[in-house]
Amino acid sequence: MNGSVVYLQPAFVLQHRPYRETSLLLDVFTRDFGVVSMLAKGVRKEKSKIAGLLLPFSALRLSFVDKNELKVLSQVEYVDSYPLERLALYCGFYVNELVQIFVHKYDPQPEIFSCYERCLQDLLLADRIEQALRYFELDLLQEAGYAVAMHSEGNGTPIQEGQRYNFLADFGLVADKDGLIGGETLSMLAGRTPLEGQALVETKLLCRKMLDGHLQGRQLKSRDVLAKIIKYL
Repeated sequence: MNGSVVYLQPAFVLQHRPYRETSLLLDVFTRDFGVVSMLAKGVRKEKSKIAGLLLPFSALRLSFVDKNELKVLSQVEYVDSYPLERLALYCGFYVNELVQIFVHKYDPQPEIFSCYERCLQDLLLADRIEQALRYFELDLLQEAGYAVAMHSEGNGTPIQEGQRYNFLADFGLVADKDGLIGGETLSMLAGRTPLEGQALVETKLLCRKMLDGHLQGRQLKSRDVLAKIIKYL
């Protein structure tokens, strides 16, 4: 990011927090610059109309001055919003936390940006929430360089329906009669077909194991909150 000013960059606010009396510090996911830390000066003043735009799950176009590690917001244009509610809202915060972990600052990830936007669209549909999360997790891992082939084992042996499989870090899928996922579900994931029932359960187990291998013990705050929310639904 070498230019002094970036104009109207497609972006989503991942997180914001107060800074001094009238400003906000933002973590922003941009299409062409990855995750960017940004200072929004004076937006918390009583007459400011910008603070109401700088919310998670709103598609924006942001202009900012690139003077140092912390960019300075100069312009905001509203594009669209994804009004997530209840469970979908907490799932959205979970997705935001994953992006902050797996997308490095100032590392362009336009494919992940597109996957993120598609995930928000799907989270608006109550019957697609869990599927949206699972496919986003898989897309995120793939684009971050941690892809696992769903059509073959780590040694190249084709996946067989009726067989069960486990996941081994740094190897991939391996046949295991007590494995966490069946060949039928893996075939569905390879073809990106709709998931339901047992396929959703197995895919969640697979994604959890894959993600945990890269998180290396790091706890996801949003995951803990989601577990509590789901318990009381």
